[in-house]
Amino acid sequence: MTDKTRPEYIRDAWYVAAWGEELTDTPLARSILGEPVALYRGESGVVGALEDCCPHRMAQLSQGVVEGDNLRCGYHGLMFDCTGTCKEIPGQPNIPPRAHARHYPLVERWNLVWIWMGDPAAANPDLIPEWLWLDHPKWAYSHGIIQYDCNYILLVDNLIDLSHTTFVHKQTIGTHDVARTPVKTERQNGTVYVERIMNDTTPSPLYRKAGGFEGKVDRWQKIFYEAPGNIVIEAGAVPVGTNDPSRGIDTRIINYLTPETDDSVFHFWAFARDFALDDLDMTELLADQITLTFNEDKVLLDGQQANLAARPSQRLLDNNADSGVVMARRLLAERLAAEAGR
Repeated sequence: MTDKTRPEYIRDAWYVAAWGEELTDTPLARSILGEPVALYRGESGVVGALEDCCPHRMAQLSQGVVEGDNLRCGYHGLMFDCTGTCKEIPGQPNIPPRAHARHYPLVERWNLVWIWMGDPAAANPDLIPEWLWLDHPKWAYSHGIIQYDCNYILLVDNLIDLSHTTFVHKQTIGTHDVARTPVKTERQNGTVYVERIMNDTTPSPLYRKAGGFEGKVDRWQKIFYEAPGNIVIEAGAVPVGTNDPSRGIDTRIINYLTPETDDSVFHFWAFARDFALDDLDMTELLADQITLTFNEDKVLLDGQQANLAARPSQRLLDNNADSGVVMARRLLAERLAAEAGR
C-alpha cells in the first residue's frame, strides 16, 4: 500500500491506543504501527505503555502482572515503572543500566488513551485532536472499537467517500441521494474537507429512528480529515424547509484509525449526539446500529485488501466521488515525505 522507500507510518503523531476503560490492572497486549506494546493501568490510575519485551530474557511484559503502578514481568519477576525504569530484580540488589524497558508517552483524554510512537521529545499533548463532544454536558455518545484486516488507508478512503453508504448500509445510514449528490471538496492547510448537502430527501433508517422524522428532511454530511487517522463526520437533519435545529438532530461520528500492522487497523469510533442525552436506550440503539454499519464496512474492506494483495500491479480507478479521497491520500503522502526528509 505504501512506498517502501519511505516510512510506512507517520510516527510523530498521537494515535489512539485504547479506550480508557480497556486499561485495567490486567496488561493489554496491542500492536501499534507494527510494534508490540504492553498497556496497563496502575493502582493510582496512572497508565503505562512499555515495549512488550522484557530486556532480561525478552519475555512478553503483557504476560506479567501489575503491582501498584508498576508492571512485573511474569517470567523472572523484573519490575518496571511506567517510564520503563527497572525498580526491582528479585535476588539481586544492583540494577544494571541495560535493565530498562522502552516506554511510550501516553496521555489520557476524551476517555481515550493516546500514544506517541515517534520521538518522545516531540510528544506535545496540544497536538491531540479537540474532541469536545466527548466531554460536554450538551452531548452524549455511544462508542466502540473494530479491528479490520486491511491497510488503514483503505479505511480512510471509506470514511471520506460516503457514496458507498447507498449500497452497503441500506439498513442504517444509506439512502439513494447520498451516491447521486455531488460533493464539495477543499483543502485548508492540513485538513481535507468534504461536504454533501441533501435537501428534500428521505431520512436514513437510522435517522428516522433516532430523530423521529415522519416526512422528508434536509440533510447534510461534512467530513474533516487530518493525517494520519483523525476523521470527524458532522451529520444531521431537520424537517424539510424548516432550517430549525430544535426540530432536528445533530451528530458527530468521531473516528481515529490506528494501524496495527500494514494489513490491519484499529478503528476507534464514537457517535456523539445533541438529543436524548439521558436516554440509555438511545445510547444502546446507536451503539448497535453503528457497530452493524462498521461491520458491513469490514466485510467489504477485508475483501478489498485481499484483492489488492492478489493484484499488486493493478491501479485503483478514481471517479468524481473520490475527489476527497485523492486529496486525503496526497496530504498523507506529503506528511510521510516530510517526516522521511527530517
